[in-house]
Amino acid sequence: MVTESEQQRIENEKKIVELAQCYKRFAKTEDGKEILKDLEWLCCQNRTSIGNGIDKWDTNQVFYHEGMRNVYLYINQKINRKENENG
Repeated sequence: MVTESEQQRIENEKKIVELAQCYKRFAKTEDGKEILKDLEWLCCQNRTSIGNGIDKWDTNQVFYHEGMRNVYLYINQKINRKENENG
């Protein structure tokens, strides 16, 4: 017999797999590829998020850019997730 918490864990794992499949389908479309390319630039993926031409560092701006970068990394992680991985 499966406990309620085990059933919840199983359902959560299924949702994680389904969501990763959605990200992968999105990334395979031409529109998805263009959007990801734009997000890569916007979220400072391949460049520093510190400074950005500003003479004096603004820590709030750095945190803001790092937050954007983390969103891009999350999306990229979902797209590149292997079927047997969690998260």
